[in-house]
Amino acid sequence: MRTLIKITRRAGLILGIKALIAFIISWTRPRRALAETDYFSGTDYVGKTRAGPYEKFYINYWKPLRRIHAETWQLEVDGLCKNPQSFQLSTLLSLKARTQESRLKCVECWSAKAKWSGFHFSQLEQITNPLPEATGILFHCGDEYVEYLSLESLRHERTLLVHHMNGEPLSDEHGFPLRIIIPGKYGYKNPKAILRMEYVAETVSGTWSKIGPYSTDGTILPGTDHPLELGKRPHRIPGGEIISY
Repeated sequence: MRTLIKITRRAGLILGIKALIAFIISWTRPRRALAETDYFSGTDYVGKTRAGPYEKFYINYWKPLRRIHAETWQLEVDGLCKNPQSFQLSTLLSLKARTQESRLKCVECWSAKAKWSGFHFSQLEQITNPLPEATGILFHCGDEYVEYLSLESLRHERTLLVHHMNGEPLSDEHGFPLRIIIPGKYGYKNPKAILRMEYVAETVSGTWSKIGPYSTDGTILPGTDHPLELGKRPHRIPGGEIISY
């Protein structure tokens, strides 16, 4: 049989204070454990981090990857096209460039804005000449990430193949030497550290669409966004490209 103990007002107050202290400790310990650490700066590798300079623009990679060197990198464009090509970075930098400011929106509910410079997909398309049955491109990236984008999405006026960010060449962390920026779609549809672009005939599920509840379309849905440079204050968004802030 349980023994009932009479608790005085003072004892109850003490127990309440102890419970409050225990709650605070239980709340703060996991938060400390989850504190972001930059494991990759100063190493030969790049990987996911949100520490230091990346607190205002998070870095996500599927897997850590060895840093890419411009002198050995080539972009392979092949698959269902008449003129498969290998492009050196110097060739891509010579293409007609354009600059736009746009926001990258993640499914994790954060976003960040930058000024991006690069070239439109149509310039590669004119050189490689896709076959009539090609409907999209499968991107193969340095971190073994794979993503699919339709030709319709790639031909959108606001879609860029990017080699500069905020007036500087892309950093390794942000996808050197080449990435996609497609502002109307979630970040997982914006592959970076691109190695190969493969013309394909049908929609393919990319890496995240295969393992998570992410659509192959990836268009930004109505909801709430927490922009990093605005202190993560919640902003309601109507869906599609975020242009109101």
